[in-house]
Amino acid sequence: MAPENISPLVVWLGSTESKDVTGRVFEVEGGKITVAEGWRHGPTQDKGARWEPKEIGPVVADLLAKAETPAPVYGA
Repeated sequence: MAPENISPLVVWLGSTESKDVTGRVFEVEGGKITVAEGWRHGPTQDKGARWEPKEIGPVVADLLAKAETPAPVYGA
């Protein structure tokens, strides 16, 4: 995940060639580019109003405890 390996993809994503690419996560390792698949909504908590920053920590901790363990990716 060295910057010199990632930067070409970042440059391309900032170009007009990538205009149809949105909502995707990429992993770059040397000369390999991978598209992460399987993104979906997991556990949710809706308080019905805007969150205050001080409220978010415990909520995220609870959501992460309920969520499936993610697949390991390079560097994880």
